[in-house]
Amino acid sequence: MKITKIVKRVASVGGFFVKVGSKVGNFADHVIHHKEYEARKKRNRIIKICLIVAGGILLVLLFPYKLVVKKNGDFEIRTLLLRIYRKSDEYDLPEGGPETFDIEGVETCECELAD
Repeated sequence: MKITKIVKRVASVGGFFVKVGSKVGNFADHVIHHKEYEARKKRNRIIKICLIVAGGILLVLLFPYKLVVKKNGDFEIRTLLLRIYRKSDEYDLPEGGPETFDIEGVETCECELAD
């Protein structure tokens, strides 16, 4: 058991030295290549600003500013770029008038109207 504790402590001290060495190496790299890191930082900032502006424009253009839902299920959604409108399909009566018309899938039957 004592050997495992000693090995764990040596390993933790070794891990600490590796972390410190990594931080020192990164700091030295930043000092040596300072100009490149600053240029990349500026490019990333410009790209981020352009993406935020483009996202804001798309949000304004596509976000619905008007949404109307009627009781029969018809709805209307309006945005600046899109106009989506759905309306119930109305059945067109044939030329014979309302007494004679066929609906597909419905069998014919004779009916009498009571006064």
